[in-house]
Amino acid sequence: MNIMFWQWKLHIFELEKELKITPSIKYVVYADDRSEKWRLQAVAVGPDKFDSRKPLPPSWRGLNDDELSQVSGISGCTFVHISGFIGGNRTYDGALAMARTSLMLA
Repeated sequence: MNIMFWQWKLHIFELEKELKITPSIKYVVYADDRSEKWRLQAVAVGPDKFDSRKPLPPSWRGLNDDELSQVSGISGCTFVHISGFIGGNRTYDGALAMARTSLMLA
């Protein structure tokens, strides 16, 4: 795996501190070069932690494709990991909608 791919994680914490960003960043949306789809990833609570600041909604976790799109109300969904740290969509707008909807849900 390319180390450059993961460098954004540390950079998020550096930027938040330097720019005094509040509230903290919850999700990062990025293109998945391997599949030409989009991903959204929950930011961890710390640079060396695995727990997410705001995991994707429990009702989405472990779901794929049409079932996930139906439950979330967002078209083009491809998956949400069972732990809720990452999800995917066929389009940028879809991935962004997943992030926005996740922010609004408890």
